[in-house]
Amino acid sequence: MKIALLGHGVVGGGVSNIIDKHETKFTKQLEIVKILVKDASEATDDRMVFNIDDALIDDIDVVVECMGGLDIPFEYISKALKAKKHIVTSNKKVMATYYDELVSLAKENNVSIVFEASVGGGIPVMSNIRHTKKIDDIYDFQGIFNGTTNYILDKMFKEGDSFEDVLKEAQQLGYAEKDPSDDIDGHDVRYKCCLSGNMIWDTSLKLNDITTLGVRTVTQRDIYFGKRHQATLKLIGRGIKKGDSVQVLVQPEYINNYDTLAHVHTNLNCIELNSEYLGSASYIGQGAGKLATAHAVVQDIISLLTNEDVSLVNKSSVSIDNSEFMSNYYVRSKNLELFQDVIYKEIDSDVIITKPLNILKIKELVDKTDDSLMFVAGVSI
Repeated sequence: MKIALLGHGVVGGGVSNIIDKHETKFTKQLEIVKILVKDASEATDDRMVFNIDDALIDDIDVVVECMGGLDIPFEYISKALKAKKHIVTSNKKVMATYYDELVSLAKENNVSIVFEASVGGGIPVMSNIRHTKKIDDIYDFQGIFNGTTNYILDKMFKEGDSFEDVLKEAQQLGYAEKDPSDDIDGHDVRYKCCLSGNMIWDTSLKLNDITTLGVRTVTQRDIYFGKRHQATLKLIGRGIKKGDSVQVLVQPEYINNYDTLAHVHTNLNCIELNSEYLGSASYIGQGAGKLATAHAVVQDIISLLTNEDVSLVNKSSVSIDNSEFMSNYYVRSKNLELFQDVIYKEIDSDVIITKPLNILKIKELVDKTDDSLMFVAGVSI
């Protein structure tokens, strides 16, 4: 099977490392014949080209996109699908944003598009969803989908460091980007929840319908509240099937210390699926990193090589309705005027626990509150 690799950074470099150097029954049937890089300054290999047309030669079977970003990857993936090439991608942003368009384009051209590495890095979440769905109905999922924020919250909990200091350390270690907004504002988890929901419920969810709260403003005071109540603060993504609709959301939550997710440390991810016959199944491992993510990419290529059924369905009528998702909320803010009618308990002059509120209501209040340093988290303790 001949491969064109788009991008040769962290993940792309890991893919070529595995295929070029690690011979197994399957990998020795794979050959990377073209590698697309930005320009000649990045050329370190005779296979490297600088134009997408030079990568999409006739005998290419699979195009592997590891570039990251949005507009250019979408353009290149679309062009490859129209050229009747299978696609493997690690790009959660482009898949979540253009899911319907790309899945439909793959079907029109009788090729496949697969994205195991886009959710959970090296954890085989998508393949386990496919296997579970063969005999079972998955009715909800939840988990820690982002290793950067998990590392930050875990370090703050264990060592008492400030958010700013741990974020800088995460950037130095390569866990966080120079601009960490996608991670700390919850967007990365939102992309992954979108893709998980699409795979589980055979639909095409709209990113803007996924209510999202991040951890940019978390402080040691917020961590300490959890400690006092035998709970651990985590950034959680979840999806719940309710009749003909689903609830899909991202928010910080105080998790009881006896819960599995409270014991997921450092930069690990953990994703739980709940289904009728299997019950609860948890998948834990490296959610990012060069070889872990590349491992998932190569697994997808081998799935295509072995003609595994990886077809996608995007025609279900399931859509997001978060109007019934209720929770108590921890709110820390110097401006609590808008929350006076929803207070359940006052913790301090600037900290309250709300009555059970719909997540759309808490998001509305957060957006209206003139306090850029406020912090909000679900409370299930």
